[in-house]
Amino acid sequence: MESPRDVRQGDNSVRHYLAQDPEYPIVIPFHYDDFQNLSNDFIFSAIRRNYLIRDLFGYQSPLRQEYFYFGRTRLVEDVIDLHRSGQNSGLFGLRKSGKTSTIFAIQRRAKTIGCRTLLIDCQDPAIHAKRFGPLLEYIIAATRHELNLRKIEVKLGIQADEISENFHRLMNQSLNEAKSDLLVIFDEIENISPETAASTHWRKHEDSLLFWQILRAYFQSVKKYKMSFCFVGTNSHLFELPRILNIDNPVYLFAPKTFIPMLTFQETREMIGRLGYFMGLDFGDAVVAHIHQRFGGHPFFIRQFCSQIHKRTPTTRPRQVSRKVCDETEHDAGLDIKGYLDEILSTLKSFYPDEHAMLMLLAQGNRRSFQEMAELEPALVEHLVGYGIIVRHDEDFEFAFDAIASAVERNLLVPLPLDLEAKRAEIGKRRNRIEEEVRSALFGWARRMSTDEWRRTFEECVTDVRVKALGLLTVNHAFSRRSSPLNFVETLSFVKKAEQLAVEGISASEITAAMDLVNKRRIDAHAKAISDTDYDELIKAFELLENVFCPPD
Repeated sequence: MESPRDVRQGDNSVRHYLAQDPEYPIVIPFHYDDFQNLSNDFIFSAIRRNYLIRDLFGYQSPLRQEYFYFGRTRLVEDVIDLHRSGQNSGLFGLRKSGKTSTIFAIQRRAKTIGCRTLLIDCQDPAIHAKRFGPLLEYIIAATRHELNLRKIEVKLGIQADEISENFHRLMNQSLNEAKSDLLVIFDEIENISPETAASTHWRKHEDSLLFWQILRAYFQSVKKYKMSFCFVGTNSHLFELPRILNIDNPVYLFAPKTFIPMLTFQETREMIGRLGYFMGLDFGDAVVAHIHQRFGGHPFFIRQFCSQIHKRTPTTRPRQVSRKVCDETEHDAGLDIKGYLDEILSTLKSFYPDEHAMLMLLAQGNRRSFQEMAELEPALVEHLVGYGIIVRHDEDFEFAFDAIASAVERNLLVPLPLDLEAKRAEIGKRRNRIEEEVRSALFGWARRMSTDEWRRTFEECVTDVRVKALGLLTVNHAFSRRSSPLNFVETLSFVKKAEQLAVEGISASEITAAMDLVNKRRIDAHAKAISDTDYDELIKAFELLENVFCPPD
């Protein structure tokens, strides 16, 4: 029989190993003495004794194993199903939304059914620092390695035409040798996308265009074995750009967009309940509902919050977690979570300023400008709803959970430079005057129409949803200088119809272009800084419109 010292060393060895690999399944050591002095709970006590050495909630790296991965099962299956039918997929979400953990889940699932996958981490300088030709060479070499094929020298050439031809030939050769299809997963896709890439040649030059032209051409070519793509990143901007460098974007609408969903209440309860059970923490449904609401089902933030509860709870377990404990934990967990939320907002501000501007508008309570921007750029709302940051209720929007609302409001407390305040005041004053004068001009134009002409024009210029909300407005009501319910975007739609508003030397297209600029820059100025160049362009647009619509002072 082993000595007590040996028993302690065995326990310590297990604890040490599990501490080094937090995702490894728990090993529960039992000793002979445990069975000599049986208790009603001796098995569960042994389990908890070993689980309590780890904070199962506090694991921050992407989850490589399935034991602690919760929810999103349907998402994983959808990606696999699309690949097996020869289609592409796209997964998008903010930092810490579980994108990389989902990639690992896709790879695990693919392996069980014989699908081969290749992961390309575009955030790695070894990837984004390469030009488009060397990166295609890398993909062929990595494909052969993944498919267990012999290593060959891969040289595609220098000119785009020979690079494309050789890529087609060598990739076909590789897939035919392996007799296998391949799912290529591009993670952090924005790092090789125009406007957001980490390296200049992808961000500003033609590498992105040529790279995707070649891959799209290969994807569409007739062949025995297929290669499909799963694109993973923060934003689906690459697939929404109609043109790159004024040339048709080869991957425009190339893959269906799916945003990584937040956990449902049931999935939140399963995650908290299962992990908490083995840590001796009992979360009742009311407490789970509070945590779910506080963080909108965001798994990372929920885990970090529960981790703080674990750290402040005595080790004599099991224990019931109360609402009071949650409230007391708010401050400690808030410091860590605040940092992550501020980082998310900083990323949006730097790389996706329009989405950030819309959040600022919503936090300011400026719902009219928010709605105008939503109608002008519907994809921006789609992104924010998809990220789980805002939710939509009919025509109204609000923040999806308390923590993100607080983080955005903190951003509003940063004082504005005096010159920015002055710019905003000037923009607001001139915009309001022009909007009133434009309505007067439209009133004169529309009053000449018959009732049927006005009805057709109104329904063409106003969306169905808004027509349902407003009803058929009279000309007097629609273009009232002071009380018109039409927003700026709707007013602009009428201006585009009323070509006779043009004056000598200023065409109808110049008028609508100026109004488009006023609308865009006006929203920018509400929610973010406006550069001197943009401000000068805006003032010129004001001057053109004032020349057309405003009577002399």
